[in-house]
Amino acid sequence: MSRKIFSLDIRSRGIFALLVENSLKETRIDGRMHVPFADVPEPSEEVDAAEGLRSRLSAALGGVAEAMDLSGAETIVTIPAAWVSFRNFQVPFKDRRKIRQVLPFELEPLLPYPVDEMAIDFQIVQPAEKTDILVSVARTEAIAVIRDVLQAAGLDPYLLTPPGLPGAAYLATLPEYDQDVVVADVDDEYATVVAVAGAKAHVARCFFLKAADPARTAERLGDSIFQVITAFESLFYRDFTPSKILITQNRAADPENDEDPIDMAVFRRKIETTLGISVEPINMAAILREKMDLTEAGEPSPVLMNTALSLAAMEILGIRTINFFGEHSLIRKYWEEYKHNFIKTGLIAAFVFVLIMFNVLFEARFLQDQANRLNRRIAFIFQSTFPEVEKIIDPVQQMQTLVRQEQEKTTFSGIIEQEVLNIDILKEISARIPQDLDVELTNFVRGEDNVVISGHTASFNNVDDLKNRLEQADILKNITISSANMEKSTSRIQFKLKIDL
Repeated sequence: MSRKIFSLDIRSRGIFALLVENSLKETRIDGRMHVPFADVPEPSEEVDAAEGLRSRLSAALGGVAEAMDLSGAETIVTIPAAWVSFRNFQVPFKDRRKIRQVLPFELEPLLPYPVDEMAIDFQIVQPAEKTDILVSVARTEAIAVIRDVLQAAGLDPYLLTPPGLPGAAYLATLPEYDQDVVVADVDDEYATVVAVAGAKAHVARCFFLKAADPARTAERLGDSIFQVITAFESLFYRDFTPSKILITQNRAADPENDEDPIDMAVFRRKIETTLGISVEPINMAAILREKMDLTEAGEPSPVLMNTALSLAAMEILGIRTINFFGEHSLIRKYWEEYKHNFIKTGLIAAFVFVLIMFNVLFEARFLQDQANRLNRRIAFIFQSTFPEVEKIIDPVQQMQTLVRQEQEKTTFSGIIEQEVLNIDILKEISARIPQDLDVELTNFVRGEDNVVISGHTASFNNVDDLKNRLEQADILKNITISSANMEKSTSRIQFKLKIDL
């Protein structure tokens, strides 16, 4: 069964939309689109930031919906970094429910807004007696705007996560990045920097980078990475020396028409001279083509959509991350997606069950009628055989009792001699023949009141000796030698003895 995944990366200056079809055979990009907010009319000055996001996102998403077939797609989204903040905490228990209960009290003194205006989620970094957690908060008004706009477009999003985490979560699963690394998710204005250790995001922070000079922007990005490394070492009490700085950009990568907002040469020089760490730009499309056999309908796009691609890869692999829409339950997701099919299947199953039960009841009724007919027939036979019996309770048992009584009445009252069994006769004959007597019995014929045995022996005297010995048995009477002749070919005496019982 194939899945359609609509991965939407919302940034401060535009959106990156990606439609991926995933099946057992392949993972294919069916559509990708970058819609800058520059192409969308600016909201008026009187409109606040949330409503401005609503108007610009609605217009941008309308163009995406016209260009892509989003029907039946699972929708996963990132929220702009401007609306997100991260913190690290340590709590004295592991239970996620308890952690969720205490977080508002821990965060309230640190937030610039009332805690009931913030959505909170977290992921466990190190479960222990004191559990380290990475917490992210976002404004509920922005979350409500994103949900409303998507639902108005006929989409039902179930995952809303901060930028940076999808890329860090997916890259941490690759063996070439299994050491400590820093992942910087960069767009035209913001960077989300994530410190990854032991294949888990430990520290994450969002930074505003935009400056008039790309070199100054690069300087700010370098300073942001220094801050995250320092925060890691102060939080986890160990040195943190990343093997690489991984840069995942999200921008229209067309050098002729769109200048790179970051001077990567300045940034690389700053990082390599200060920390001695290599910088590696990430092209997520190339990585997924190698790792997940990703294909694309049409020519590859020059637009760098690293976060949208990471978000789709994370969903395909089932990697868990922070979700401002609440706990991401697969059961709930599939119920919402296929509930109409489940209801239809349930109704069909109920109908089939009713048919089966009707058939069972009909069969039981038929068997009961058949049993009643047999009982009436048994009662009729009993009454015909024993008309003198007036009270009939159990005709079968009563008939058995009466038949047994009649048999006892008609049984011969004299002494019935016990019948002699063949095995007893053979045992008696065998016991009467000694081992040194050269006699071999070859035939045994039992009649109603006699037995005829045949055999051969070495001499006529042996025949007489055998007859005399058998006459001593109580159960053998009137033994007669029927015949005794010499066989010329063998020179042995062939004999027959008739024995009365």
